[in-house]
Amino acid sequence: MRSIEMNLKGDLPRLQEQYGSRHNGRPTATYMCDHIGLRRIKAGANSGLWQRPGKFVKEVFLPQGYPDTVSSDYLHYQLWDTLQAFCSSITTMLATLAVLKGVGVGDDTATPLAATITWMFRDGAGMISKILFAWMKGVDLDCNAKRWRLVADVLNDVGRFLELVAPSLPHLFLPLVCLASVSTAIVGTAGMATRAALVQHQARRNNMADVAAKDNSQETVVNLLGLLVNLWVSSLVAESQFLVWALFTVFTVLHLWANYMAVSVVCMETFNQNRLHIMMEHYLSTGVVLDPATVNTREPIIARSTRILSYRLGANASSVVTSSAEFRAAVARDRDGHKHILKYLPSQRIVLVALNVASSTVDQLQAALSIEVLDYILSGHSSSSSPVLAQFSQDITSLLRGGKGDELPTHVDDKVCSCLFPSLLPALSLAGWDTSHLLLATSEPRYSWTQDS
Repeated sequence: MRSIEMNLKGDLPRLQEQYGSRHNGRPTATYMCDHIGLRRIKAGANSGLWQRPGKFVKEVFLPQGYPDTVSSDYLHYQLWDTLQAFCSSITTMLATLAVLKGVGVGDDTATPLAATITWMFRDGAGMISKILFAWMKGVDLDCNAKRWRLVADVLNDVGRFLELVAPSLPHLFLPLVCLASVSTAIVGTAGMATRAALVQHQARRNNMADVAAKDNSQETVVNLLGLLVNLWVSSLVAESQFLVWALFTVFTVLHLWANYMAVSVVCMETFNQNRLHIMMEHYLSTGVVLDPATVNTREPIIARSTRILSYRLGANASSVVTSSAEFRAAVARDRDGHKHILKYLPSQRIVLVALNVASSTVDQLQAALSIEVLDYILSGHSSSSSPVLAQFSQDITSLLRGGKGDELPTHVDDKVCSCLFPSLLPALSLAGWDTSHLLLATSEPRYSWTQDS
């Protein structure tokens, strides 16, 4: 970037260069024009010979424009990810040695056919597992990328453990290596999918391809380093099972710790169900909208947030509107401009939300916020003590005391859409939340209203 700065004499301006698009970026050079011509009058701090190798490494392994073009958590995540990748390369090598030994490498009595069949069963189990896992958990990989990133690496270590154990149990070798293949296949699918989600989060200038490519370069360097270390380690552990298990234990613990730290530093600015619940619970209690950094530190990575209700966005309209009274109520709400229909099932503690074909992300967020308010009330919190709900706490109390609890979801939804949401939406943007898209596991069914012709 080139910026212009007036010199002290007030004649011609100076031309100043800097790297990046920040207004407060450090100048790399300053030029001025006089009777001699254009000349550099000042070299920036980054122009020294001793800094050129660092600049080269930065250009090779970091996205162009770093740090302006990536998220603020990029460097911390990549450092922990690099450590876990190195640890994984060590445990993978130990497991591979065990599997090769188990299929008969180095054993004169083993036949190539037996080894081939074992390998085919192993690969087949892994391929089927990939398809089934992607079918069952594909959407959740987007919504809970941090959780599945950690789960994937736990499963990776489980798979390596099974491969190490398998040669010691010859009669169970085939089932164990097939289970290990299932585990590592899930790792491959979950790891690839969550990495794509994290790259999407990290890329801040439509540079997903560059971020992904540089991540691959970083991983390749780590694998090269791991290859050199493995050449040395493999000769040490060839005749020592104790050393194999000692190294596996140390690097597995380090691998899991590095992975936990990696996902812990990720700061997502989009709402999934956990983050929305944490933000809303605090907002309803204090009237303060938490920023993404605070919510992410409180977000449980493995477990789900403690809550009374679960909900399903995008439920079939036929499961939400099941009576003539509900049908008429849905028509009336549609005429009032609502683009969703709520139904609370007390016995299952679940809220079903049918979405109109014209519903937007904003409409879906409105519905989710209504459910969070309902969850807050049903959890035993006093609506009168909430600075947010105090304005309509009397109505809520009247419904509960009058035995009209079945009307509570609709009443809460009306109040949220008319009173709470108009002021909360800009407050969310001000706090740093991105509400342009949501990660609430929304399903595809939609409803619409038609007139008989």
